[in-house]
Amino acid sequence: MLSLSNGKHHLLFDGDCGICTKSSQICEQMDGGRKFEIVPFQRVPEEELARVGLNRKLCHGEVKVISSTGHVYGGAFAVNYFLLKHQPWTLAIIIIYLIPLLLLFEILVYKLIAINRTRISTWLGLSACKVK
Repeated sequence: MLSLSNGKHHLLFDGDCGICTKSSQICEQMDGGRKFEIVPFQRVPEEELARVGLNRKLCHGEVKVISSTGHVYGGAFAVNYFLLKHQPWTLAIIIIYLIPLLLLFEILVYKLIAINRTRISTWLGLSACKVK
């Protein structure tokens, strides 16, 4: 059984979404299992999600990161948390947070991609997408 309290950071993605699955594979390559456990939220028991204030519906809408201390980040902030832990992305994320307009742009782009993920997955030929 997967535990969210094993001392690692966790990145939870939608395993039924093609673009989410492809993005998680890129994250796996970047991290190599050193800092993050990267898993589809569908593999996490409901009671584990509830321990950090999440449920399947909340995880379905955006990527989630649960830090090793139990703090939950979602959407663009989850992506940023992951990238902050990996060089050379740290500097880019710091710059994004220093320039609020860049952060706003990132949040909007993330939401636009999330809303259109089925269409984008189809355009990219990613067959894992079961999201309707």
